[in-house]
Amino acid sequence: MSVPAKRVMLMLLGQIHPGQQDISKKVRIEASDYANKTGIDVSQSYKDIQNGCRELMRTIIKTKDTLKKTTSECVVVSWMEYHDNEGWLEATFTPWIAPYVHSLARMGYTTIAVDEALKFKRFYTIRLYELLMQFKKTNERHIKVESLRQIFQVKKNKYERFADLRKWVLEPSIDEIESKTNWKIDWQPIKTGRKITSISFIFEQGPKPQSTGRYPHTINILDEAEI
Repeated sequence: MSVPAKRVMLMLLGQIHPGQQDISKKVRIEASDYANKTGIDVSQSYKDIQNGCRELMRTIIKTKDTLKKTTSECVVVSWMEYHDNEGWLEATFTPWIAPYVHSLARMGYTTIAVDEALKFKRFYTIRLYELLMQFKKTNERHIKVESLRQIFQVKKNKYERFADLRKWVLEPSIDEIESKTNWKIDWQPIKTGRKITSISFIFEQGPKPQSTGRYPHTINILDEAEI
């Protein structure tokens, strides 16, 4: 998934209120709002919200039920309408995604500030931030390297060496989180034998930076679903 598509998804999910049963109602995104939150030029924002929403209409969420031995697939967004001369669009989530959104609270997921996540320019940074915020109460998370690769959507033949994954994925993502938020992250690779198989993250908030505006919307983030 591209960064614009991920950002559009964050903005759409940010307008789903806690306990909202019907998530198929029209949701509006304005290019000017996207520009303000991402720091991108307004003219590019017009293109980003259109292209990002189009990508979500082609993005498949796949979930497996091991008991029923079934695999379900559905798209994220089922419809959109762009207002060319006004710089905004409306879109609707597919109703089939509702169970996954509603189940997040029961699965122990935490919320993140949409505006804060939208600051990040890298897809890997957004995903790592989501993973850490799910364990915000404990400020610690352990995850297998293979699971991390799947969540980051890293192809099997890419960054096969852990040193490359560290250089091109982990360290730049941690640097971006620390430079744009007040979170500080320590991490430690864990070996099984001679191979690094897991990573332990410990993170905490430092002094809050000077406010540049409040974050009115928070969302629950999809993780287990393959997005």
